[in-house]
Order: sequence, then C-alpha cells, then structure tokens
Amino acid sequence: MSKPVVTEYDVISERVRSPLKIALVADLHEHRAVDILNLLRAQKPDLIAVAGDTLERYSERYQSTVKRRFNPIRWLIVNMIYYVNQFFTMLRPKSYRPDTRYAYSFLRQAADVAPVYLSLGNHEEELLREDRDFFRQNGIHCLDNEEMEVAVNNNFLLVGGLSNEYDEEWLGRFAEKDEFRLLLCHNPNYYETLKIKDTDIDLILSGHNHGGQIRIFSMGVAGAGGRLFPKYDKGMYDKRLIVSAGCSNTAAIPRINNPRELVIINLKNR
Repeated sequence: MSKPVVTEYDVISERVRSPLKIALVADLHEHRAVDILNLLRAQKPDLIAVAGDTLERYSERYQSTVKRRFNPIRWLIVNMIYYVNQFFTMLRPKSYRPDTRYAYSFLRQAADVAPVYLSLGNHEEELLREDRDFFRQNGIHCLDNEEMEVAVNNNFLLVGGLSNEYDEEWLGRFAEKDEFRLLLCHNPNYYETLKIKDTDIDLILSGHNHGGQIRIFSMGVAGAGGRLFPKYDKGMYDKRLIVSAGCSNTAAIPRINNPRELVIINLKNR
C-alpha cells in the first residue's frame, strides 16, 4: 500500500452559516486502513461521508447485471482483469487481503471521530442483514436512496445517499428540496447519466474510479469496469462534484502517481 495523502478542497455556498469540515472516504473495499483512520483523527472533521464500496457484497447476480451492461469484448477484458487480480490478491499477506472485519473496525472507530453517513456502491448491491444491523448498532447512518436532516455547527443540511441501484424518483424529490443538499453518489458517471449536473444540488461526493490507478499528465488511465481515461477520475468538477481517488488499492498492479487519499472539504460561505 502506498502512503496516503490528504487532499483539500474549498467549497463556497451562501447556504452555509458557519464553516464546516467534511471528510470524504471512498473505496475501502474491506482493506485495512489504519493510516487513513489516523489521518481522519488528525483532521477532526465535523462530518464523515463514506461514498460507497466500503464492503464487498456482490455475487453472481451482480456479475450478470454487469454482463448485460457491457459488450462481449469488454466483458471478457473485465473478467480477465478480475481473475488475474484475484490470483495476485491471494499471494498477498493476509493483512493486505479484503476482510469484512477491517471495514467494520474502520467504521466503528470513524464513528468515534464524527457522525458517519454512508452510501452504497456497485460492490454493495447485496448488502447483508448483519451489515445493516452493524450500522444501526454503531451509529452508522446508511442512506440507501434516502436522506437525513443533519444539524451541525449551526448549519442545517440534508445528506442523501444515492445507491448504485438508484431510485430516480427519490433523486428528483431530493434535488427539489430547499435546504443545503449534500449527495453521496458512489459513481460519478451518474452526474451526467442521471442528469444530476442539471440540478442545483449543492455538493456531490463520489469515488469509484480509483483515480484511474495510473496517472499520466494528470489523467487517470483505467477507471472502474475497464474504462480507459475516465472523465471523472479524481478532483473537483463544476465547483461541486468532488471525486476521491479512493482509500485502498484493489488492483494487482500498483497505483502510479496516484496515492490513496483522504479528501477534506472545507465548506464555508465566503
């Protein structure tokens, strides 16, 4: 694992009464992340947004869904990458392999730092009942196509979570609310495909593309699902969509010029 970095963005909104620090965590994929947790403690955020793929919860149903979305050649490439990656993963020491206990431990300790709001990514399309029980018992707010009213630092905002199995009707209702709206949306491609870009949702937080794994001339090479040079790989777009490069390395090849990152958003009114 490469050493993680802290990346900060400033977001200005007239709807913010007092400064608010938000930490964005994405793509843990059940990997051990003690270093990310230590950075989180040092940053002392007011709110922690976990934007998907914290757990590994998918199987044949998910694979068949992906198959329908891809053409046969791309499906073959994605499968080859997946099985090669699985092979090399098994060669890693146990402490570097995915384990649900790592994800649970991270979330439990993160909740001691600040309130945690979590959305579901494409690796969590088959969330278990024990996962939801864990969330409830440890104060983790799992937002599955739903929102919560949140009061923090003299600010009132709505935090919504758009799941990978999205509900467009809920998203439309959420977009029409009057309060400051913070949307956790794991897949940044939905910014265009679901026309989130055409709404006035105040802040959208995403992950999914892992920064492109290898970065050349500030461009990510390989995104999720085998996409080359994904448009939304990492960074801030339109001053309101923020995409994390992710908190773990799940690929057999190393991340090059693309460290794991904890994202900090400084939300203020000027």
